[in-house]
Amino acid sequence: MRIAIKNSESFSSTFEYITSERLHHPVTGITTDSRELVDGDLYVALKGENFDGHSFLSEVSQKGASAALVYKRDHGLNLQQILVEDAINIIGKIAQNWREKFKIPVIAITGTNGKTSTKELLSHVLSQKYNVHVTKGNYNTSIGLSLTLLELNDSHDVSIIEMGASLPGEIEALCKIATPTHGLITNIAPAHLEGFGSIKNIVFEKAALFRSIKNGICFVNNTDKHIVNMPITSEKITFGLTPDCDFSADIYHENDGTLTIVLNTDVIPTKSHN
Repeated sequence: MRIAIKNSESFSSTFEYITSERLHHPVTGITTDSRELVDGDLYVALKGENFDGHSFLSEVSQKGASAALVYKRDHGLNLQQILVEDAINIIGKIAQNWREKFKIPVIAITGTNGKTSTKELLSHVLSQKYNVHVTKGNYNTSIGLSLTLLELNDSHDVSIIEMGASLPGEIEALCKIATPTHGLITNIAPAHLEGFGSIKNIVFEKAALFRSIKNGICFVNNTDKHIVNMPITSEKITFGLTPDCDFSADIYHENDGTLTIVLNTDVIPTKSHN
């Protein structure tokens, strides 16, 4: 996982504000994977169940890393190593501070299924008019979301952030970092039950997105019984397949296997045109 940093000076200032450590060299990228590191990157040494990123400190030093976030230092290396208890937490705080610099709409998308597809479709539509900042692939975890936010720059008009969760409290934590202004929950279904225990807990977890939005807009899927009953304190826009929605649609299955969507009076075929 790697991102490029376009404003190295501003990033260094934010980094020092959060960590109280001054970077000795400019940072032009951030990576958690030693294989992806390029000269000038900040290396985030993560430790998982089956790996320890600290094993690659010598390698990233030789590749030209500008610095590394570590929980233990290798004193035999000529590499600036910033000691932290939790590298993911620190990157999250840096990302949160960075995001606060931008007064643009941040649209967060979560749900059991369809997050990435919805994100890509929305990005495609909005890109016709705006410069869109969007989550790459499925960078929807705490480290992935944080790195995504650090790609925000002054050229962006809107941000689309994907949020995933497999354990209780993760969506709330991601919302604290991203502070979304708009939220959409695609659907709710039994998934990651080993982490959540019940569908009720999944509903509460996903609803954290709507709870985090106080003065923005929540887009509510009225066809999902779990979502339609979620408490919302901000503006609400509903969509679905019934006339009582703010945006009601009909979906038709064509003989060629494609779908046609009728939204109000607009007929939208999904088949591609050569």
